[in-house]
Amino acid sequence: MRRFVLPLLLLAEVAFFTAVSAPNINSLDALTTYLRHFVGDLLAQSAPILLLAAGMTLVLMTAGIDLSVGSMVALIACLMSSFPAGLGFWWTAVPAGLAFALFLGLTNGALVAILNIPPIIATLGTMILYRGLCFVLMGDLEKAPFVDVPGYEWLGQFSGAFAATALVFIIGGSFFEKSRWRREILMLGGNRVAARYAGIPVTRRLCEVYGLMGILAFLAALCFTARNSSVSASSLTGLELHVIVAVVLGGTRVQGGAGSLWGSFLGVLLIAVMDEGLRGAAVWGDKNLPFKISHLEYVLLGTLLVAGVWLNTRFGHRGQSE
Repeated sequence: MRRFVLPLLLLAEVAFFTAVSAPNINSLDALTTYLRHFVGDLLAQSAPILLLAAGMTLVLMTAGIDLSVGSMVALIACLMSSFPAGLGFWWTAVPAGLAFALFLGLTNGALVAILNIPPIIATLGTMILYRGLCFVLMGDLEKAPFVDVPGYEWLGQFSGAFAATALVFIIGGSFFEKSRWRREILMLGGNRVAARYAGIPVTRRLCEVYGLMGILAFLAALCFTARNSSVSASSLTGLELHVIVAVVLGGTRVQGGAGSLWGSFLGVLLIAVMDEGLRGAAVWGDKNLPFKISHLEYVLLGTLLVAGVWLNTRFGHRGQSE
């Protein structure tokens, strides 16, 4: 049922916010032009969350969670911003950011898989730690070396965002859906004891999943810095909330054992359209209401999270077999 409900909800959202907050559209050509720009901007803006949602889907499938993703992306971006701009940025900052991202992800994996710390506690601790390291590196400064890196801005445009998300969701997703790795992760999330008796290397699989989360955080940092051109220690605060809500809304069970990359993709777009629509509606609505329409974002996010968990519980038996 979710396969039909989420696309229909997305279409309804786009239609509603287009009618409410779009500029005057008096022809089919104007509507087509508006939707083309809207979709392009939406994908470019949502690319970091889409990339992180793919990793969070796998993490939740193992019955884990990663609360550190927002701090991790910010820390990777802060590290890369400390390198000098120019063409050499591609050969210094980018490889260093990738290696550092893998280290951060594997750190989370080691805490969960080797030290056996509950994922919510382990990643809550690293969320605080990584954010603290952002302030150690940056202080109160805001750095913007990315604007002087040749070709870097392409990653923040529609074509760059499309290439990154297609690489993860289409190419990577096609491999993942048919792989033995997916079946082992699902079994691991469904029953870890049974997975060990079945010969699945549980510790290694958990480290792989969290390490992949680190790599996707690196790609998200590239897209974020390319689009926003600057980074500070407080960047992306609360990003993990959007990622988790989108993944749960897309059909991944927080108890583990079931998940859908396609559902997570739709969940991210649902939230992105809502955010963009609220900003557009605020242009006229704030003048007539005692509160700002943009403040409804967290009210709706909380409602969507509870609704998503309920739907996953209600249709959980069907989701486990998919």
